[in-house]
Amino acid sequence: MKKQRLLAISAVAALTLTSVSCSYGYDTSKGEKESSSKADKKDDGEKGTTNFDYETADVEAFNEEVEKLLDLIKGSGNEKEIQDCIDSLIETTNSASDAMGYSGVAQNLDWYDSELEEAYDSDCEALYVMINGLGYAFSKGYRSDEYSAIFEPYIYDEELLEYFVQPGMSLRRVEGYASVDYHVSDEVLDDYYDIAYDQDLDDDEKNLKCAEVYLEILSQYEPESFYDGFHRDYTPEEIAELSQYVKETLMPIQDVLADNFHDNKYSEDVFDDPVLCDEPFELIRDYSARLSADIEASADKINDEKLYTVGSGSDSYTGSYTVDLPLNNSALVYVYSDDTYFDLQTCIHEFGHFHSSFYDDTSAYMTMTNTDVAEIQSQGMELLFMQFYDDIYGDQADAMKLMKFYDMAEVIVSSFLIGEFEYTALTKAEDMTPEDVIDLYEDIMGEYAEGYPFYYVSHMFEQPGYYVSYGVSALAALDMLDDCINAPDKALEKYEKISKVPANDINSTFRSSLSKCGFADVLTKDYIDEIAAELEKISNDMS
Repeated sequence: MKKQRLLAISAVAALTLTSVSCSYGYDTSKGEKESSSKADKKDDGEKGTTNFDYETADVEAFNEEVEKLLDLIKGSGNEKEIQDCIDSLIETTNSASDAMGYSGVAQNLDWYDSELEEAYDSDCEALYVMINGLGYAFSKGYRSDEYSAIFEPYIYDEELLEYFVQPGMSLRRVEGYASVDYHVSDEVLDDYYDIAYDQDLDDDEKNLKCAEVYLEILSQYEPESFYDGFHRDYTPEEIAELSQYVKETLMPIQDVLADNFHDNKYSEDVFDDPVLCDEPFELIRDYSARLSADIEASADKINDEKLYTVGSGSDSYTGSYTVDLPLNNSALVYVYSDDTYFDLQTCIHEFGHFHSSFYDDTSAYMTMTNTDVAEIQSQGMELLFMQFYDDIYGDQADAMKLMKFYDMAEVIVSSFLIGEFEYTALTKAEDMTPEDVIDLYEDIMGEYAEGYPFYYVSHMFEQPGYYVSYGVSALAALDMLDDCINAPDKALEKYEKISKVPANDINSTFRSSLSKCGFADVLTKDYIDEIAAELEKISNDMS
């Protein structure tokens, strides 16, 4: 039962450790917004910012500007006017992205309010439509004889280019298709959430009903392009091939970690009497000053500008995330607090995303988030803070370290198994029934299916293929583990390199970023063996 308790708790933790960027119609974080175009900004103490001052997107005005750009493309000698128009449209789209971020965070505090949900959905749809409108205009400009060089930096996908310039395509048609696509995806996710939160259904009923929805979602994907949206430099086949090796290698280490954790005299206190912090981001500020001037500056910014919101209680969204605010190269953090040991861990995790966001000035239109890189930036921050555990947690410090090691080993195994399941299900989806989906899931997940019932894993429905990022990035973050314990300055140097990688840039792929920043190639059996041995040794040394 010791391991099962850890499994259940870690399952919840994994679902809260998510970095949300601009998902354009697939982002299911929620928020608050008044019915007027602006909401008043208010400082709400340690809760951070709860109301926001921002402009909602004016899609019609945006369309007029796009039409102006299309007219300029038809003329000659309009280079300056075209670049000015591009810059203005990019800025407008950044503003729309900010609006989506603010309204999303704000409704998290009132998760069940239908009017606030509709307002957030409206902001998401507006941004999605605007992104597609820009894609159309930029593609037309790129295919022009005179202005191709101006538009070349904004063309990143050959298939999208061909889609936008096909005969008969127009701005109105592109935006109409985008709106339909958004509503279809939004309705499917609404179906999923209606099932997942239906208290009249038991777990088995939820699993089967959600499997029906899942098959509908998979019908939109192809195996050969499954990871394309994540701009990865590894394949789903590689993950599926490594999955069972990860399970065989790290699950025994989880048993060691679980045993050593429970042998610690303060382990029960971690659950029953956790060390809590009334103002976690102020605590982060205090310790950031002992890391580096750059990290301290980020801690000052999130506190001084109240760029965080804390939700709690049954009416708030129970996830946590960081959303980019590209208009002024900022970011906003939402965390859910339930007075468990997760609270501070989650704040530190999201602070890692927040800190790295300032090294990334990618516009909303060009954002192609590599979540594998982004999650190293957050998980790495968690490891850096372990050097302060004795100060923060007192008697519970060693138990918390063991729990952190267990959590990271667990998320690696579960993420690879989910990655294997997702790709296997996609390759067989045409011939599968909902019952087949559940059977496959439980067969691959094994005992993990007890802690992760199929319907629990919302990421598979929101963004298929996303979840494995937690595992590959945890493997990478653990490349800092020995240094975090024995050479903190060296660990900090490596972290600061990876923290400066612009995770929203299409060129920031996983393996290339690791190589550039001095990390190992983590998707190998030899590396997995090394991490397993290191975790076992550190754990035993602490027991």
